Amino acid sequence: MTRRNRTHLRRLRSEVPHGAGFKYDFPDAPSREAMAMTTMVAANSLSKRFGHLLAVDDLSLTVDRGEVLGFLGPNGSGKSTTMKMITGFLTPSAGSVEICGIDVATRPIDAQRRLGYLPEGAPAYADLTPGTYLKFIADVRRLHGALGRLAIDGAVALTNIADVLDQPIETLSKGYKRRVGLAQALLHDPDVLILDEPTDGLDPNQKHEVRSLIRAMSQDKAIIISTHILDEVETVCDRSLIIADGRIVAQGTPRELERRSRYFNAVSLTFASGGADTVHAELEALPDVAAVEARNGGSDKVELVALARDGRDILSCIAPKARQRGWSVEQLQLLRGHLDDVFRTVTAGVHDADEVPTRAPSRIDAAAPRGSMPLRDVWTICRRELIGYFSTPIAYVFIVVFLAAMGAFTFFLGGFFTRGQATLDSFFRFHPWLYLFLIPAITMRLWAEERKSGSIELLLTLPVSTSSAVLGKFVAAWVVATLGLLLTTTIWLTVNYLGSPDNAAIATGYLGSFFMAGGYLAIGAFVSATTRNQVIAFIVTAVLCFVFTASGLSVVLEFFSGWAPRAVLDAVANFSFLEHFRKVSRGVVDLRDIVFFISTIVFFLFANVVAVEHRKNT
Repeated sequence: MTRRNRTHLRRLRSEVPHGAGFKYDFPDAPSREAMAMTTMVAANSLSKRFGHLLAVDDLSLTVDRGEVLGFLGPNGSGKSTTMKMITGFLTPSAGSVEICGIDVATRPIDAQRRLGYLPEGAPAYADLTPGTYLKFIADVRRLHGALGRLAIDGAVALTNIADVLDQPIETLSKGYKRRVGLAQALLHDPDVLILDEPTDGLDPNQKHEVRSLIRAMSQDKAIIISTHILDEVETVCDRSLIIADGRIVAQGTPRELERRSRYFNAVSLTFASGGADTVHAELEALPDVAAVEARNGGSDKVELVALARDGRDILSCIAPKARQRGWSVEQLQLLRGHLDDVFRTVTAGVHDADEVPTRAPSRIDAAAPRGSMPLRDVWTICRRELIGYFSTPIAYVFIVVFLAAMGAFTFFLGGFFTRGQATLDSFFRFHPWLYLFLIPAITMRLWAEERKSGSIELLLTLPVSTSSAVLGKFVAAWVVATLGLLLTTTIWLTVNYLGSPDNAAIATGYLGSFFMAGGYLAIGAFVSATTRNQVIAFIVTAVLCFVFTASGLSVVLEFFSGWAPRAVLDAVANFSFLEHFRKVSRGVVDLRDIVFFISTIVFFLFANVVAVEHRKNT
């Protein structure tokens, strides 16, 4: 850890008063007793099923303040699934998790305020710069004004990303992306840090710096690190846990795990070529030697490795014997044991039931609601989405195409000048059909891109309710659509210049178009939450919107009129966006039409929340 990083860390500690600063400046802040508690993470009998697959099987663990736990296991062993359950992203099929004494299932937002999480792959919003991204994280964490700037400056300094603060994240190297992800996890100085492969993609110097930073922070935090680098376990971790097939197969300090290696207390002897011929048999004859392995020592040399029986001390009998017998040993070395050897052994199907803490399982069938929906959180998500829209061509293309198409449809296809009437009937006539193709282009990325990039895991482990995230994204899309609609008011000014229109009717037409756009957007947002493929989201949204639009057409009603009762015809017609909008656009303000659009928006936003919660657990 560099001197500059230590200075910034001390500054964060000193400038923010304990118990009143950014670390605990939240509702329901933990008491001093909670701050003094030893166990910061407690997972009790966690299990997780995906269909018929049992990914995690009755797993329990605890992590204390000041402890770094290394979480090891082969691919598909259940490491990431366990970490996602601890952070509250996944709902356990059984079992419970507590963060700083807070149950993650019943109070997820409160628990997530106390933890920082770096997901696998360090997903972030590629269309933002690190500076904008960290500002978004600070806002979500309720770190505003000078407090937020202090937190951002500290995280930037600790992770050394000042040089790339204004570059788009999508242009950064893998190592810098990892450091940006680490910065967001550290931003609020959490009590619990959960880091999935924190040094992946870093060069040796950067790995050393991050490991030093973790050790420095571990004094008053509980840290869980998932890693496949066994040297990192020895360097950083106080205790390690190895998982295979969803179960704990070994745990202990690095030294305790080394004792389980067949090479623990083994003795290596290196000889010149031919000098080990008689030694091999003499070593095997020693009572505490279990076996002797012969290896190529390189440069015409031979290495013999004497394996200790039950980890006994064999050096004390081999060294005197070598002197006594006059062995031509060039090098004699005591081996500590190999973690990789232990890893291979215990993950090959050897399950030690005594390693797993036994506690009574508690069944959890469904996740608790993710807290309230404060407007501040909705606005924070909305603002991030708006930055995303306008940092890419999406918003600009929508607005330009919408304006150009409405101008062409109104003045040419609609015969605005040839009709010679001061009305915007031809203008509003095309709105439903234009929205039918343009709205899916806005909404297809809302959730599909989050799922594809993995940033949904970050978003839903921040202290923000799912309903806030859904509403914030929806409002941002609605703002873009409304901006395009407002820019068409030049046509309204034109018709006023040319004649004396019924401005009240035009105003209600704009109001109806506004709510109709919201209905289409709510449908598109829901569809986007069900897939990670933006093309599929676009097509399905367009089809659903067409169904809601075309249900009021005469050709559709005639199809039903031959055999369906009148009640069915009325029901089909009442689902038509076209029918409800047509009335409003003509100046007929019927509260039932507005209620229809609002009800459609509310229904599909609720469905959006359900889809997000369901899809993340499948």
